[in-house]
Amino acid sequence: MPPSPAGSTQTLTPQHVADSQPAMENLPDELLADILRSFPPRSLAVCRSVCKHWCAVVDARGLLLAVARQVPCSLHGIYVNYAMMRRSRFFSRVAPRTTSPIDGMLSFLPGQLMRYRSVLDHRNGLLLYENSQGMYVCNPATRRWATLSEPPRTETSYSHLFFYRHRMYLMFDPTMSLHYNVLFFPDVPEKPKPPHLQPGESQISRADYEHERNSLGSMEWPPYIYPLQVFSSKTGRWEEKQFIREGDAAVTVSDVWLDALAPSSSRNSLQRHAVHWRASFYVHCDSGFIMRLSLEKQNYLVIKTPKLDTTGFGVDATGRETHLTTYGYLGKSKHGVYYTTLCGYTLQVWVLCETLESCQTPEWELKHQANLTNLNLHHDQHLRGERYEKCWILNGRSEESEHGWDSSDDSAIDLEGGSDMDYKDYHFAVDFLGYHPYKEIAFLGNRFQGFAYYLENSKLKYLGSPYPPYLGNRDYGLRPILESFIYTPCMDDLLPIQNDAMMS
Repeated sequence: MPPSPAGSTQTLTPQHVADSQPAMENLPDELLADILRSFPPRSLAVCRSVCKHWCAVVDARGLLLAVARQVPCSLHGIYVNYAMMRRSRFFSRVAPRTTSPIDGMLSFLPGQLMRYRSVLDHRNGLLLYENSQGMYVCNPATRRWATLSEPPRTETSYSHLFFYRHRMYLMFDPTMSLHYNVLFFPDVPEKPKPPHLQPGESQISRADYEHERNSLGSMEWPPYIYPLQVFSSKTGRWEEKQFIREGDAAVTVSDVWLDALAPSSSRNSLQRHAVHWRASFYVHCDSGFIMRLSLEKQNYLVIKTPKLDTTGFGVDATGRETHLTTYGYLGKSKHGVYYTTLCGYTLQVWVLCETLESCQTPEWELKHQANLTNLNLHHDQHLRGERYEKCWILNGRSEESEHGWDSSDDSAIDLEGGSDMDYKDYHFAVDFLGYHPYKEIAFLGNRFQGFAYYLENSKLKYLGSPYPPYLGNRDYGLRPILESFIYTPCMDDLLPIQNDAMMS
């Protein structure tokens, strides 16, 4: 690059650096790193792709991660889907009105008057959304959107249902590119249906059925070569990509058949969440394992979830003893990838420990555990009229501000201490809504109230109610939360600009 004239300054660009790449190859790595770390995240991502040497320098020193942390990632609310209703609501902070509201209700999308509508995924400000008219990728902050075509998929006995959409995930990192990808994960092979034999008929059909079921059920899952359908906003089409497994498989096909929470098995099945962290994509799969995928290398690694004691008993809303189910949630917060379990009122938080380099044996470290029984006490006080001041509202029109939600715990209260109630509704227990993106704060729901729970000091902050009024106290047998997605706005995207005309 030619020298700048005396008394002037010249800004280095990735193109300048790329043009100078042959001369810079002889620079010591530390000096090269000092030059590269001066770029903003997206420019640094371009430099990372110049050659393998530069990629290694960036990754070994965590340059992209360090610069990306400087990009604001404010929390503005939580999108919530409700069981049995297939509707979504936006639970957000109360903020002063300004001139740039975020349309949390997504009124700019077509088909929003239809009954069936819900959020499928969220990543860094973009939503993957569905309603009766189709699927969309949209940005509530810019009010832009694009229609997403259905992915190619294998026909099954439930292909006419929308459950396949629960295996679709959005990938978007504005620090690296303004283009997005949508990943569609294949379903496990369908379980063969037993033949309907009449008395006296040949048992050959029964034997063939059992042989087919056993053969399919014994297959390892996921397979060594794992095909994914990937939609790219850059090309505007779906394309199959094959990912090669590193290490062992997680389970067998029959294990997945037995998973009652698989998307194809129940209308009330849980959405398996995903996390984008350190250029890898982590997906919580059926039967409870985690897949770590690299789109760049097109490989994946199976990570077992923490070993848990899944047995437990409590008392349901009618006073009868009931078995407690352990629910696991994948999320991201201050220290990376988190795995959180709830069994009744018992909360456990695990953090995935791995290095910057490709780690073949990542391990889970138990970071926090607590008994959340006193959430019931706060709900009981709320019903008696001892109301806390709420700072979040449901379906509010979230307004832009400089700092996002104020998470200071000045009004938080200690969770520790005895509860004056003998009865604990283990049937309903606690809903996990998600994590603050860069602070160790878990968002919880209990008996139609919402709380922020601070892991560092076990304090609670009352937020308000994330549940619609029509889910009244009479619906004790209904677990209202089905899925929830932490929303962090982004004002930068490449979605079709012609939709801006709808912003009047």
